[in-house]
Amino acid sequence: MNATERPGDFTMADEDRPPDGPTSAARQGQLINVLGRLMPLIDSLTDKLRNVLLLGGVILGWIAVWMIFIQGWSPLIALMMLGVAALPLLLILRFWWALDDLQDLPATADRMLTDAGGQVQTTLQDLRAGKAPKLGAIASAKGLWSLGALAGEARELLGSYVNFGILLNPLALGLGVLSLLFVLLLAMVGIILAIFTML
Repeated sequence: MNATERPGDFTMADEDRPPDGPTSAARQGQLINVLGRLMPLIDSLTDKLRNVLLLGGVILGWIAVWMIFIQGWSPLIALMMLGVAALPLLLILRFWWALDDLQDLPATADRMLTDAGGQVQTTLQDLRAGKAPKLGAIASAKGLWSLGALAGEARELLGSYVNFGILLNPLALGLGVLSLLFVLLLAMVGIILAIFTML
């Protein structure tokens, strides 16, 4: 011990100090805010993407029937065209899978910060009870793109607890938005083919 030091002067190193209350409370409040914005978007987009996948599958089935049985196209050519048309649906399926995996995000936050999970669960219950607005068809594309920024904020707060993967890739998000618009175009094509078939 240095001659100028007294036993009462011993101080704990900065890195050994536990985090102070205000900092922890601020971090918890920030996490609750981010998850409160992220989870309703995830919940709504998951339902919307599932419906888009079902719609796209039905339309592709109708187009296959039209090409093979009504128009008499070669099955090989029809399958090749359907395979190309199914690529956007496969990308949407990848987004749906990623969003479905994030459904337990409040539980992950709850393991980190006790109060965060419960407050986000309350937000989700309000959403499912109809107290929060659902996304429309076009709003789904905008919502899918906005996931990138929110997922980035959540990743900074949650660290390596959650892998947001595809949601943080701007190129993948752009392709996802285009895929949603492509399904709308596919639906229009299916309706036009049905009208011409009935004429």
